[in-house]
Amino acid sequence: MLERELKYYWRGKMVSFLEVIKKLIPGSYFTSTGNPHAPEHMEQFVKEVKSKVPELADREDWDAENTVIEAVDWAINNICKSLDHRIKRGISCLREIGLFECFHPSTGKFYMVFDEETDADFGSWFFGFDLTRSREKAEKLFKELIEELE
Repeated sequence: MLERELKYYWRGKMVSFLEVIKKLIPGSYFTSTGNPHAPEHMEQFVKEVKSKVPELADREDWDAENTVIEAVDWAINNICKSLDHRIKRGISCLREIGLFECFHPSTGKFYMVFDEETDADFGSWFFGFDLTRSREKAEKLFKELIEELE
């Protein structure tokens, strides 16, 4: 079952979520929908991801974006442990940030700072994450996000 979770199939081609994550370390990434800058955000996100993960280069942009989002979700649920987590809820909005320590033999230890915000009134969504080998850098970024949240 784990092997099935590790891999994503697209047009008969397989990509490992672990390989996606491994090739994105280190880096800072974000994408969004429902705002005037969303097309630029997605274009930049996909361009950077495709340059770092050649297995995604021939995929359609939406599929490359979704594969990375699924890889991050898989990592959070399978190879990461939460060091800190905050949620801010509004009437129609939700913002969630998290600091994770992650490890797998093929990636080694790394840290992830996760930031996701949804606003139902505006139909907008923001998804960002940072991957680093430095705990100090991850903690600093997480602290900055907490200050922004409050």
